[in-house]
Amino acid sequence: MGIFDKLTGKSATLTPKSALVLSAITVIAADGVIDDAEINDLGKIVRGDRKSIDTAMQVLKGNKFPGVIDMVAAVLDEKQKIATLAILCDIAMADGVLAGEEKKVLEMYMEKFGVSEATIKPIIEAIAIKNDFSIFS
Repeated sequence: MGIFDKLTGKSATLTPKSALVLSAITVIAADGVIDDAEINDLGKIVRGDRKSIDTAMQVLKGNKFPGVIDMVAAVLDEKQKIATLAILCDIAMADGVLAGEEKKVLEMYMEKFGVSEATIKPIIEAIAIKNDFSIFS
């Protein structure tokens, strides 16, 4: 134990829910702007579970991006990875625009999760339809 170890705080262990929250935070923050719609989406994910947010933030503070993607991938099973990608895509499109950095982060998760384009394509198509409010103008 080093002399400064007591100052670094406790390490956090990700659960599937806190891993989802951590991945959502990385996508929300990817473009450098966190808008109200994205915060609302994060609130829907956690559903009042402050512990998941605290754990996610603790892991994020103690580890560099994109290394946290490995940590998230290690905690989730196959079904959770697909659901997480769907949620992340929906969050990234909450403001109606998929920014370049958000797209890069989504691609990183997709690659690390080992999810094929064929699997994610219908999910993305549904999210695109859901978020296209221009058809109502």
